[in-house]
Amino acid sequence: MIAKYFKEIVRSPFIVLNNLYLYRHILIHMIIRELKGRFAGSMGGMLWHFVHPVLMLIIFLFVFVYIFKVRIGTGGNTTLSSIYLMSGLFPWIILAEGLSRGTSSLIENANLIQKTFFPTEILTAKAVVTPLLSYGIAMIILSLYTVFFLHNSAMVIIILPIILLMQILFTLGIAFLTSTISVFFRDIMQFVQVLISFWIYLTPILYPVDMLPGWARMAMYINPLYPLISVYQSLLIKGVSCEWNMLFLSLCWSLSFFVMGAFFFTKLKYEFADWL
Repeated sequence: MIAKYFKEIVRSPFIVLNNLYLYRHILIHMIIRELKGRFAGSMGGMLWHFVHPVLMLIIFLFVFVYIFKVRIGTGGNTTLSSIYLMSGLFPWIILAEGLSRGTSSLIENANLIQKTFFPTEILTAKAVVTPLLSYGIAMIILSLYTVFFLHNSAMVIIILPIILLMQILFTLGIAFLTSTISVFFRDIMQFVQVLISFWIYLTPILYPVDMLPGWARMAMYINPLYPLISVYQSLLIKGVSCEWNMLFLSLCWSLSFFVMGAFFFTKLKYEFADWL
């Protein structure tokens, strides 16, 4: 029995990835339609995908850097503080939006699941990947800025997409898990919204971890998001001299969530149509 479940757990992520690859054309089409439809009819159109994160950044920057005087890095200058804030805030928005939309992706497409037969993985994947196209581009622009103006190593541009991919696995895993639960227990969608509201303050995104007392810094290691955010911040501020132990820890969390989420999703997806 244990060997059977172990085999299913190992196979599940490969089944999900295989389905996403086989139906990649549908996934890409749904992502493009989502991006076009989100601001359809507005004068700004696709431009809003870039204006929105910039406006959010300006607000957080004004509040935390210029009002609360939060300073990060040697000398506590404004430039490093701004990069620290951006390097944590952009990945957080990708996670928060992807997790929120991913959790409700099956409920919102109940009619589609009931009437047609296709891999439901692409619905959750579409919800998770779409925010990456807006804020992921902002992260790449930020990395280019650190290379050309802060003289970071060009390896930053190569390593950053790898970390973004790791974050996608992390978010997909959680979203597969929460979207599966939402089919049988709808209150999970409200729980996820509450979790998102608190998670940003429980992770050193808007403040440096050095501000915390010793016990709180140790407690950060049970926060699965902390290593990922720490890798982003270290990479973009210090260049390639990132914290490799944090990178390894983040990889472990990402793979663990992805395997667990894929297992529950593939195990229960054939019951979705009956419960929706």
